[in-house]
Amino acid sequence: MGFLKQNAQLILMISALLALRWSIVEPYVVPTGSMEPTLKTGDRLYALKCAYDLRIPMTDTILFRTGNVNRGDVILFQAPRTPEVTYVKRAIGLPGDKIAFREGVLYINGKEVQKSLFPTRDVMYDIEEKEQKALYLEQLGDVKHYVILDNKFEQAQTRFMDEIIVPEGYLFAVGDNRDHSYDSRYWGFVPMENLKGRAMFIWYSSWDPNVKESMTSTSLTFFEKVYYYIYEFFKFFPDYFKGEAWIRKERVGTLIQ
Repeated sequence: MGFLKQNAQLILMISALLALRWSIVEPYVVPTGSMEPTLKTGDRLYALKCAYDLRIPMTDTILFRTGNVNRGDVILFQAPRTPEVTYVKRAIGLPGDKIAFREGVLYINGKEVQKSLFPTRDVMYDIEEKEQKALYLEQLGDVKHYVILDNKFEQAQTRFMDEIIVPEGYLFAVGDNRDHSYDSRYWGFVPMENLKGRAMFIWYSSWDPNVKESMTSTSLTFFEKVYYYIYEFFKFFPDYFKGEAWIRKERVGTLIQ
């Protein structure tokens, strides 16, 4: 009891920080290019966990709903087939929406979602095989965002999808890098209870192609993650000074939309 009394303030502060981490914000490192160029591999972001519901700290028990998903939100969620893995995608289909793809063009409720070629390609500077990829600006409701289509995949199966209806309690989510995203077109709908928050902003971004395999892995154990975190830290800076890795200073503080 003496220890508790002497350290009451410290214990309260740690408890508050843990509650903040588990109920308010969710840190996330982007492991793949499925959301390029909105999110790039190596982006570190924060998600607002309480954007849609408030849960008991350190549990998945929902206390109450705090808001609804809007079409165009960039969401974090437990992968339906592998719930231990967190995905980040864009919610394009809400409950009751009719979703279809024709030649890579998105249709919602029978209406074509407009997109236009973006006039500059500065944001594509570090994207692999960028010469063969077209950059668009898509208007998804009130949200304008980048979309990439790969010229190699003009007849790909994912460019075509018969109209489906999003059932109640579910979402349809896809990546902005449309031809290189494993998303609802493959594994189906996102259950609302799988939501982990809405992506808010990028607080740091760096990339080292030499540690790509460990960074993009989604099946590491906790101890493997710790090992690779240390490995990546000490590997990054020598590569950075050799010009083989980089810090994306221009992305720091970027709001995600």
